[in-house]
Amino acid sequence: FALALFHSIVLERKKFGPQGWNRGYPFNQGDLVSCAQVALNYLESNPKVPWDDLKYIFGEIMYGGHITDAFDRRLATAYLDSYMHDEL
Repeated sequence: FALALFHSIVLERKKFGPQGWNRGYPFNQGDLVSCAQVALNYLESNPKVPWDDLKYIFGEIMYGGHITDAFDRRLATAYLDSYMHDEL
């Protein structure tokens, strides 16, 4: 659920142009599908949810690979930190 929420917020922010993201990024459905597959692989192979690993992969590699602005990267990391944790 957290991944789908993050993806929807990332896409919604695109609609607001420079107020949403400092630059236009090509986020798309493929990002969500790829991240969901990675999450599935991680969850099947780990008894405990590896939140730090997943946040790094999603925030720095999958979605973060599109992000070039430092403030946008901080924002994406803040979203992931607030959505992906054990208390979810």
